[in-house]
Amino acid sequence: MSYAKPSPENFPVKDAWKPLPLSHWNAETAAHLFRRMGYSANPARVKQALNGTVTKTIEGAFKPTSTLPKSAELAKYEREYFERSTQAARLKDSKERRLAQRDIRREGEHLFREYAVQWYRFARDEAHAPQEKFVTFLHDIFVVEQRKIREPFLLFNFEQTLREGIHLKYPELCKRVSREPSMIRYLDLNLSSAKKPNENFARELFELFILGEGNYTEDDIKEAARAFTGYRIKKRTEYTHIPRIHDKSEKSVFGKKGPWDGDDVIDLAFEQPAARTYLIQELMKFYLTDNELPHPDYIQALGDLWASNNYDLKFLIQTFFQSRLFFHPVYRGNLIKSPIQFYLGLCQDLRIDVTPFAGRTLHSMRTMGQNFYNPPNVRGWLYGQNWINATTISGRRQLVDYLFTPIDENNLNGNDQRTLKTALENNYANFQVSKDRLNTLLELEPEALADLLINYFITELSRENYRATLVMLLNKGNPKNYWNLRNTIIGLLQSPAYNLC
Repeated sequence: MSYAKPSPENFPVKDAWKPLPLSHWNAETAAHLFRRMGYSANPARVKQALNGTVTKTIEGAFKPTSTLPKSAELAKYEREYFERSTQAARLKDSKERRLAQRDIRREGEHLFREYAVQWYRFARDEAHAPQEKFVTFLHDIFVVEQRKIREPFLLFNFEQTLREGIHLKYPELCKRVSREPSMIRYLDLNLSSAKKPNENFARELFELFILGEGNYTEDDIKEAARAFTGYRIKKRTEYTHIPRIHDKSEKSVFGKKGPWDGDDVIDLAFEQPAARTYLIQELMKFYLTDNELPHPDYIQALGDLWASNNYDLKFLIQTFFQSRLFFHPVYRGNLIKSPIQFYLGLCQDLRIDVTPFAGRTLHSMRTMGQNFYNPPNVRGWLYGQNWINATTISGRRQLVDYLFTPIDENNLNGNDQRTLKTALENNYANFQVSKDRLNTLLELEPEALADLLINYFITELSRENYRATLVMLLNKGNPKNYWNLRNTIIGLLQSPAYNLC
């Protein structure tokens, strides 16, 4: 069934951001919320949510949860990093200096890979998924890259700032980000001084963090850059401000004059009309539609509400996800999953754990087009159809195949064998869909099994087109054959419909 795109004529703006009526809170709307807010729609969680309201479900999803713990190895590396780096740099013998610096770098690269897998495991937990997906959204606003910021503890700490930012007002989060060593390094604030201001951070602050392109002038950037002078990193790990290289003179930003500092500039930016709507448009591109955005009147209405609530991010999250516009049928079942959602959604749907092998996991994500902490450029990831090409589709298909293939320990390298041994010792072993699990499904008749599979894996929009094909495939040859069932499920998870949420 096709639906008309909402417009002020057929869907009043005054109704768009009202909460979904309780009479519309059902299994399909709850599943839509879980797939968009997180990575998948577990039937048990959907059933549980229907005992309450959409408002309570969202509040529960975004309440402060346990923070991703920093590993002991990463914490030790962070504590010792400055001293080790300093000692290595002071070595007089050039060969010894290179070897010492190489060892520090290699250890950092190893810890980064371990951190990446740790994050995937943390985000795969359904209790953390909505929070971590929103952290990913914020990553796409406040971009930094591991290619430039090599110290893994700086990246870990930056992500924690974004995680805490969910419970802040957006201007405050922008101020905290401006003091993050990762951001200072990435946008060259550490090179900016009163004598030679660097414009990179000021430009991205206006264009990518708060206002969007075209809502500032080149003079605003030049003057704002002067306000952000003096930002430095102490001992290569901590933010500090050095007054003697900060420009204390008068600046003119957005037509207002004063001896502004960085925080003042952020406050001035949020006085501009575009600050009300820029982040909301980015939110809609991430969570609502990868096609044309809703009518500007809807965006402006939400922006005005958000501004009247002091740009509180929790208010924005609650209002957006419980709104009638979010649940409009035209925005259901047609958003292309990002590689992160595809992988973690598979893990949740199949009730398996994230593969512990860092090399394999990161290679798979890179092949699908979302290399951990390495977006293509300062603008972050491009969504929608940009996820889909011959290489990335092949990567998604290979991932599904891998999750249904038992691990052959004889084909693992030494590092992966040790990783597997450690995982098994910690009762962390559910990485693939076992034959025993699938055999339990063979007790169902093909028609009932087809209904189970399409209701579990596929959104309502695509089910009618897939059911008949599924029944035919499940009836093919011996309907009680394990391999037939396995290949049918794999085919369903590799289908275009499973790539949509």
